[in-house]
Amino acid sequence: MPLAAKLTDKGTQHDGYYETVITAGSSTVFIDGLPAARQGDPLTPHAKPKHPPHPRKIARGSSTVFIDGLPAARTGDAIDCGGV
Repeated sequence: MPLAAKLTDKGTQHDGYYETVITAGSSTVFIDGLPAARQGDPLTPHAKPKHPPHPRKIARGSSTVFIDGLPAARTGDAIDCGGV
């Protein structure tokens, strides 16, 4: 079973772009004292040398667990620009 994702967890790098962290989450559900992440929550924009930063957000979440009406994000769920 994948671990639940939370604020400050890292999204992986891809294609030479650096990994970044989840920057927002639930205001009502906490994991280890940090807001739980949900589908649609943002990560810090990421960049690579000679390329401008671009935004990224959690693209997929659980089909059975919801937080504030949104699918709960888990370690390994897709990020919209690549990475997990």
